[in-house]
Amino acid sequence: MKNTIISALFLLAISQIIAGCNSAKKVPYDAKWNAPFTYVDQGTLDGLDQQSRLRFGVINDDQFMYITLKTRDPLTTKQILTNGIRLTFSPENSREDRSILFPVVTRDDKKALSKMQIDLPNSLSLSRMMEAFNKEALWKDKQGERFINLVENQAGIRARIALDENQELTQQFSIPFAQLGVDPRQARMMEVGIKTEGSGNGLGGIAPGVSIGMGSGGFGGGGFGGGGISLGTGGGRNNPNDRSVNLRLQVRLAKDSFREDLR
Repeated sequence: MKNTIISALFLLAISQIIAGCNSAKKVPYDAKWNAPFTYVDQGTLDGLDQQSRLRFGVINDDQFMYITLKTRDPLTTKQILTNGIRLTFSPENSREDRSILFPVVTRDDKKALSKMQIDLPNSLSLSRMMEAFNKEALWKDKQGERFINLVENQAGIRARIALDENQELTQQFSIPFAQLGVDPRQARMMEVGIKTEGSGNGLGGIAPGVSIGMGSGGFGGGGFGGGGISLGTGGGRNNPNDRSVNLRLQVRLAKDSFREDLR
C-alpha cells in the first residue's frame, strides 16, 4: 500500500513537471490595422515576454497577418539562431492548426555554428548561413509539413531574420489569411503560439564564448555586415538564464475602422 502511494505521488509529480514545461503563457493582444502606414516601417512592438525578453507586435489587414519579433538579449538570440522559432496559428472555432518554423536550423548548421570562432563582424561563412536561413521555411497545414521557398514567394508567405549593428535580432513574418483558412471579414480571434523549437531538449549549436557578427536586413533589404554579439553559455529550463520562448497570444484581429464608420 505504501509503495502504491509513493508511486502515485511520483507519477503526479512527473506529470506536473511535464505540464509546467509544456504550458504556454496566454496573453490577450489587440492587433492593429495595417493602414495607412506600412508594416515594415512603422509596426509597433507593444508586447513583451518577460522570461525571454522578446518584444512582439501583430498587425493585420484584410489579406495578411504581420508579426514582428525583436530581442537584444544574447541568450534569447542564441535560442533562436540554434533552434528557430515555430509560430502556430489556431483560428477561432477551428481544429486545424497551421504553423511555420523559421529559421530552419539543420544539424549541419548546428555543427558549423559550434565550430565558428568569429572575432570579426564580417564573417563570410556566417553571412552565407544567414542568407540560407532567409531562403526557406517549414510550413505545416492540413496537407502536412513541407518546405516553402521564400525567395520565389509562391505561397505568399514571407519571413526574414537579421541582426543589425545595434545587436538587435529581428524576425518578420507575413502570413496570408488564405493560407490560414480564414476569412478576415468574419474572423474575430486568432491564437498565435510562439515557441523556440525543441525548447528544453538540450540541443544547442553555438559554443560558449562565440562572438557573432551580422548585418542588418529586412523585407526587401540588402546584405549583411557590421555589428556583433557575443553568445554566452546556455542552460536548461531550470536555469535562471534560460531564454526559451513559449507563449500563446490570444489575438483579437483588427478591423478597418474607416470602412466600419461608413456602414
